[in-house]
Amino acid sequence: MFSFRFFVTTAAAVMLVIAPVFGEAAPSRIRGTITAINDGSITVTEKDGRAFTLSTGQYTTYADVIPSSLDEIKVSDFVGSAVKGSPSSMVAVELAIIPDNMRAGRIGFYGWDPLPDPTVTQATGVTNGRVSNVSSSAPALADTNMTNGIVVAARQRNTAGRTLTVTYDGGSKSLHITVPPNAPIVRYVLADRSAAAIGSTVFVKTNPGDKAGLITIGKGVTPPM
Repeated sequence: MFSFRFFVTTAAAVMLVIAPVFGEAAPSRIRGTITAINDGSITVTEKDGRAFTLSTGQYTTYADVIPSSLDEIKVSDFVGSAVKGSPSSMVAVELAIIPDNMRAGRIGFYGWDPLPDPTVTQATGVTNGRVSNVSSSAPALADTNMTNGIVVAARQRNTAGRTLTVTYDGGSKSLHITVPPNAPIVRYVLADRSAAAIGSTVFVKTNPGDKAGLITIGKGVTPPM
C-alpha cells in the first residue's frame, strides 16, 4: 500500500536537492576571495561569508589590477572612477586607469555602491593605558556614482590631489573630478583565465544568470570598485 509518510519524506528529500537552484541570486558586483575554480565556474566568498558560484566562459573577461598613482594619470587616459558629491564638486573615492582594449561597452555615468571613503578624517588624540578589549570598526562609507571617460585635462597635484576633467558619452558631457592623494588608484591590465587562482582577491561584475562578466584580480593590491 502506498505510504503517505513515504511520499512526504521523499518530497522533502527532493526539495532539499533542488533548493540550491532557487537560492540567492548573485548580485551585480561581488567583492571577495576566490575559494574554488572549476572548468566552467568560479566561486567567490565575500567578507561576510556569503559564497557565490558563477559560471565562466567566452563571455568572461579577466584583468590583473596593479598599483598606480596620481602622477601616472595623464591626458588621454581612459579612467573609471567611483565618485561622491554633486556634479559641481565631485571627489574620487577610487580610480582605475583602463587600457584601450577594455573600454568597449562602458557606460559613462551611473549609480554605484557605497564604498569605503578614504577622504574622511577624524581628529585624534593620544591615550596611554592597558588594552582591555580589541574590536574592529568599519570604515565610513560614501554613496558613489561610477564615471567612465577620457581625461582631457589634468591639473598639477597639490595638497588636495589632482583635478581631472573627464569627458564621456562621446565627448558630449564632462565632469571635473578631484582625486585626493589617499584615494586608491590602480591600473587594469588585460589577462586570461590563468591569472585567477584560489586565494586571489577579486572584484567581479556579473551578468544575468549568475555569469561572471569581468573578473579583476589583485596583484599586490586589493581590487577597488
